[in-house]
Amino acid sequence: MMNILKKITLALCLCVLASGVSYAQQGKEKAEKHIQKEKGKAKAAHKKEKEKQEKIKEEKAKELDDEAKEVEEKAQKGKGHAYGKNKGELKGKEFGQERARMAQLKKEEKKKELNESMEKGNEKIIEANKKIKASKDQLEKEKEKETISKEEYEERAEKIKKAEKGVKDLEEKIEKAKAMKPAVASEEQE
Repeated sequence: MMNILKKITLALCLCVLASGVSYAQQGKEKAEKHIQKEKGKAKAAHKKEKEKQEKIKEEKAKELDDEAKEVEEKAQKGKGHAYGKNKGELKGKEFGQERARMAQLKKEEKKKELNESMEKGNEKIIEANKKIKASKDQLEKEKEKETISKEEYEERAEKIKKAEKGVKDLEEKIEKAKAMKPAVASEEQE
C-alpha cells in the first residue's frame, strides 16, 4: 500500500511540474505576442505622424502659393484708390466738388458719432459710480453687522476694485476723445 501511495504521489508531482513548465512557456509566448503587437502600434503611430507632417507641409506650401498670387494680383492692379475712374455723368470740377461734399458729410457724421459715444460714456460712468458707491456702502454695513465672512468681504471688495478700474479706463477713453474733439474742430476751420 505504501508503494502505491508513493507511486501516486510521484505521478502527481510529475504532472504538476509538467503543467507548470507548459504554463510558463505559454506566458512567454503571450509576452512575445504582446511585444509584437506594441511594435505594430508604434509603427502605425509613427506612420500617422509622418502623414500629418506631410499634410502640414502641403498646407503651408499651398498658403504660400495663395499669398504669392495675392501679391501678384495687387501688383497688377496698380496703386491708388482710382478716384475719378467712375465719375458717372460728372466732369472735372463738378466731380471734385462732389467728392469734397461727400468728404464733409462723412466728417460731420464721424463728429456726430463721437459726440454721441462721449455722451453715452459719461452716462455709463455716472451710473457705474452710483452702483459702486451703493455696493461699497452695502458691503461696509454687512461687515459692521458681521453678516459676511472675511473671505466673502475680501472677494466682494476685489470685485468692486475691478469695477472701479473699468470705470477709470472708460473715463480715460472719454478724455482721449475730448482731446481729439478740438483737433477735429481745428481741421474744420481750415
